[in-house]
Amino acid sequence: NFDILAIQEPYIDFLGLTRTTHHWYVVYPTGHHNMAQRTRSVMLVNKRLSTNSWLPISLPSPDITAVSLSSGNSKIHIFNLY
Repeated sequence: NFDILAIQEPYIDFLGLTRTTHHWYVVYPTGHHNMAQRTRSVMLVNKRLSTNSWLPISLPSPDITAVSLSSGNSKIHIFNLY
């Protein structure tokens, strides 16, 4: 069982979205739908994690996706770099 998946070169459909099951939130790079470049990095966050415990980090690149996880006074940043 995983809580966060970092995926590179994801399948992107004709709507500009990747496919996943209902168990995951998809985190796209900032401005994903407005970029002329192909998205090459996404992250999946398991819905078991409370949405109060994580946030996407805004980075203007189709090659970088990141999330910030927090628990109490601790924070960790996870990056997916293509």
